[in-house]
Amino acid sequence: MNLKAIVAVALGGGVGSALRYIVNFIVVARVGPGFPFGTLLINITGSLLIGVVAELAATSSWGMTPLLRLFLAVGVLGGYTTFSTFAFDTVTLVGDRTIGIATMYVLASVSLGVLAAFAGQVLVRLAMR
Repeated sequence: MNLKAIVAVALGGGVGSALRYIVNFIVVARVGPGFPFGTLLINITGSLLIGVVAELAATSSWGMTPLLRLFLAVGVLGGYTTFSTFAFDTVTLVGDRTIGIATMYVLASVSLGVLAAFAGQVLVRLAMR
């Protein structure tokens, strides 16, 4: 661990957190606050992007430095995606006695997030052909 790595993660985290706020604000303004569509969209797009970053980092021909990977994966995407908000949204839905909707939200978040991460890797592999 060094100062450059800490600064890269901190700056990336600030960027990612601001992006999360903006995306959630836009989604809630368009579809309303009833279902946590903003968090769902954020976590799925973040999963897609982490797949892209991971695949680019694994492929040295793209020039992804370790510092850039830290900035993007740990900083930006760590600040952008949010498991804590996902957990709280789920607890809120259960508390509102919408167990079926809460279950659908959990299943959609996990399955679509995993599929999106895989899709990000596949997209990079296809682009490199």
